[in-house]
Amino acid sequence: MAQALYRKKAEEAPQLLEDQRAFFERGHTRNIAWRCASLQRLEKELARRTDDALAALAQDLGKPEAEAYLSEVYFLRKEIQLTRKRLRRWLKPQCKTSPLYFFPMTSRVMLEPYGCVLVMAAWNYPLQLALAPVISAVAAGNTVILKPSESASATECLLGELVTACFEPEHVSVVTGSAEVAEELTGLDFDFIFFTGSERVGKLVARRAASRMIPCVMELGGKCPCVVDPSVDLAIAARRILAGKLFNAGQTCFAPDFVIVHESCYDELVGEMQRLLREGRWAHDLARLVDLQHYERVKDLAGPDALIYGRDEPEALRLAPRLVLRPEWSAPCMQEEIFGPVLPVLAYKDSESLIRQLRRLSSPLALYCFSRRKDFISILTRSLRSGSVCVNDTMKQAANLALPFGGVGASGYGRYRAEAGVEAFSYRRSIARRFFLPDPFALMPPYGDKIRLLRRWLK
Repeated sequence: MAQALYRKKAEEAPQLLEDQRAFFERGHTRNIAWRCASLQRLEKELARRTDDALAALAQDLGKPEAEAYLSEVYFLRKEIQLTRKRLRRWLKPQCKTSPLYFFPMTSRVMLEPYGCVLVMAAWNYPLQLALAPVISAVAAGNTVILKPSESASATECLLGELVTACFEPEHVSVVTGSAEVAEELTGLDFDFIFFTGSERVGKLVARRAASRMIPCVMELGGKCPCVVDPSVDLAIAARRILAGKLFNAGQTCFAPDFVIVHESCYDELVGEMQRLLREGRWAHDLARLVDLQHYERVKDLAGPDALIYGRDEPEALRLAPRLVLRPEWSAPCMQEEIFGPVLPVLAYKDSESLIRQLRRLSSPLALYCFSRRKDFISILTRSLRSGSVCVNDTMKQAANLALPFGGVGASGYGRYRAEAGVEAFSYRRSIARRFFLPDPFALMPPYGDKIRLLRRWLK
């Protein structure tokens, strides 16, 4: 394999894209076995450099090793294994029926790669959110330019080394730099763009892509509600809610953003949460926030009345977990996605007022519901839009590679992960084939009274 280049300069990107387009057009990415071999190299390199990955994630975000290994390294390796095992099945052409009046003809649908793909990754899971789309894009037969987040610089460097070791530069390359570099990349003629990040930046990327008729997947975020009714075991609910909320210090786009619990069990649920936060070493074992600006933003959103469990460490960018009890819907913490270890806890009186209030919010990536009542779960999921739903737990729907992951409305569009990822980076191509046999339904002038036959037989 040719020596790959770790691209650092945005000015090299136009030539790199041209080289990748030529590589794609020569058919190098068409062979499925070749794609699987490329992914196998990446899997082996991830395994070999697991300790380096954990060190980079600790340096960038202070991630505990258990969190970093499960959500970043292990998750990616399992996705590669599943993709390699099932890829031929996923890409198998689908045979379709053909109308009788086209006889003889065969019809089928094939998944075809878009071509040259741009992947723009976020900083909160800097390894996973960079390589998961790359895995799907490569499996689908595309070339890739990856733009990692500059806010996670150690992982950005590691990604460059991993890609260099596993792929030819004309196949997959890394371009690093600031937000200005990302803006320059979105001005190039890619065939497909995959973006993970904030709604604000996502709108800018989507607008630029639309001006060039470039299809996109947008993975954004939103305020994911977590509804709790009186029928559940509140001790278990409290543990599962906090585990999901505080994973990666709350810096997860599909984490529960706030809890809204029935008035009758509000005090009991809050009491269970307080007990867990006092007994656990949450503050010590949390990841840190990405930078001082984000630290101050999250702290300000919590406000002065928040209940704090542990000690803040501003110099280490570690913010102790906070509960905000009974905030107004107009409070700062309810006006934007928190993306940190701050959990507002609100109350509701009945399902009608609950649904009416939640409908006023933008559609989130996830809806969480803790209930034993099937009717309540059904009403909630039917009444509220969200990219996904998880009942009686948090985050699990996004950790299952058998399920597609993505948003709706303001939380984004498009789905990926494993099979859904291969479909996302492909387009469905219809192929009809006829044969040089007599046409029993040929239609050519002069038509004469053929309309009478058509109306008789084509009903």
